[in-house]
Amino acid sequence: MSPWTVLAAAMTAGTAVSLIGQAYPTLAPYIRADLGLSLTAVGLLNTFIYIGTMLGSLPSGWLTDRLGSRKVMVAGALIGAGLALAVALFVNSQWAFVPFLFLVGLVVASATPAGSQAVARSFPPERRGLVIGLRQMAVPLGGTLAAAVLPVVAHLSSWRWASAVAAFLAVLAAWVTARLYRESPPSPAPTSGPRPRLYQVLQERNILLASVAGVTLPTGQFVMITYLILFLKERLGVPELTGAALLTAAQFAGALSRVFWSWLSDALGGRRKPLLVAMVAMAGLCALVLAWLPPGTPLFLKALIVVLYGATALGWQGLHFSLLTELSPPGWEGRVVGFALTFTSIGIALAPPLFGLVVDLSQNYALGWLAQAAVFGLGAWLLSNVAESKGSKRG
Repeated sequence: MSPWTVLAAAMTAGTAVSLIGQAYPTLAPYIRADLGLSLTAVGLLNTFIYIGTMLGSLPSGWLTDRLGSRKVMVAGALIGAGLALAVALFVNSQWAFVPFLFLVGLVVASATPAGSQAVARSFPPERRGLVIGLRQMAVPLGGTLAAAVLPVVAHLSSWRWASAVAAFLAVLAAWVTARLYRESPPSPAPTSGPRPRLYQVLQERNILLASVAGVTLPTGQFVMITYLILFLKERLGVPELTGAALLTAAQFAGALSRVFWSWLSDALGGRRKPLLVAMVAMAGLCALVLAWLPPGTPLFLKALIVVLYGATALGWQGLHFSLLTELSPPGWEGRVVGFALTFTSIGIALAPPLFGLVVDLSQNYALGWLAQAAVFGLGAWLLSNVAESKGSKRG
């Protein structure tokens, strides 16, 4: 079958799982009003999801190897649909949310290993970088779909109906994925030398710096998903549906930027670090502007800053994972990327509740955005100390 059909299937399943994973932070204003959540509790919606993701990554990879990517992608979308429907029916307090959010996180963990395996086995090596970057668009595309559809449904009815709509979309995606993708038996794996040990990875200074920087990189994305609509409404007086439209635009800009930044780095000779440092620094500047933005700012300027923030704060994945792969000794790429994903998951889990805690304690969103800018500054500094070898791009 056509490899592009496999890519379409992987993106469909990944978008559906991302939609479920980002549904509840996106619906935070409606859930907060219904269940009486504090801003810190709103941040924990995302944290419990990514605790599940951290713990589910290795089991999901094992299941993908054992069962095949098609079964894992279809099952992930269907289980996510069941969980979204259960949330709509049974969650009546913030504590009742916790086990469901954790289980949603386990489902979210299934998308990357299954989708990446499907794409990697279907395309020749010289196309895999760009194609995996395209597959990674599923994460912000799921967020874009969540921001475009779910707040409208919640506004017209309730957040519970929005959760049910997310369940329906995930079932539809599972059906499309199953119809599009017919998995071929894998080729026999070539024999390899001894597996590297974790301490060998930790001894590589540049790999460690780039991996630890990963704690900072996803923070802006998940702070935006969780708090942007609330910030725009409570600080800048932007109606919820308008805020949802701006979040949709930022997510879409982030989806496109993942491919654009990767393409630009290829066009500039395969150097990842300079663009990655510049992008993170620009995201920090956008966070500073959000901190100082007065309520009377014209809507088009608010929209411009939000879209620029999305294009920079969400565009890091392709460059970061390419940098890690190219810093790795031959045969270590998967282990190094997995090691770095541990750090990015920590950032995803911690950033939203800490942002909410800062705002709750200070009663000031500006301090939250200033803290976010400082986190981006730390990330840019760590990455600037990585020694990227000349001609590191591999064929």
